[in-house]
Amino acid sequence: MDSEQTPPEASEQRIFATVVGGTVFMGVAAIVLGWLIGTPLLPQISPSFDAALLGVIATLPLALFLWWFSNTQNPTLAAFRHSQVKFFSEIGFEFTPSRIIVMAVVAGVSEEFLFRGVIQSWIGGFAPIAVALIASNIIFGLLHMRTVLYAVIAGLVGVYLGVVYIYTDSLLAPVITHGLYDYVALVYTKRAIDAYRLSNTPPA
Repeated sequence: MDSEQTPPEASEQRIFATVVGGTVFMGVAAIVLGWLIGTPLLPQISPSFDAALLGVIATLPLALFLWWFSNTQNPTLAAFRHSQVKFFSEIGFEFTPSRIIVMAVVAGVSEEFLFRGVIQSWIGGFAPIAVALIASNIIFGLLHMRTVLYAVIAGLVGVYLGVVYIYTDSLLAPVITHGLYDYVALVYTKRAIDAYRLSNTPPA
């Protein structure tokens, strides 16, 4: 691996901090926006053992989807999978265990606060719940649009998380589901990056 593929430690830390900082900002924005439009987050969290357990259980279908996606030989999806691994291999920092945990927790909290806790709840206050579910996740997908397919997949995952929220009536459940799924997905990504780099390393 040459020096261009491995940024200096300071640069690597700066890039990681920028990525995490942007996600944290999303969470802060959710708290402020929720307060401004009268959709506070705290009453929606409703911490309970049942909500936490359902959040863990709800991770399983997403993990099964990830397993299928990582093994499918469909040409379109295989090419997309390769492009995503290549993208993350060049993101500018290594996926260490501690960074994976930080990214998973921050994304799970911040994105669920904003998209389920504020946007979906706010729209649901004046429109049918199906409209709130679809509209909030069109926005969710668009904000993840590195490619059209990535946006569609993100939007569908968002719909699933929105259903988890509706079913449990607690924001805690989708926060846990989102965070655990991101952790699993990032661990898979780390392994896929390692395999990608190994297969693209010229022989000595």
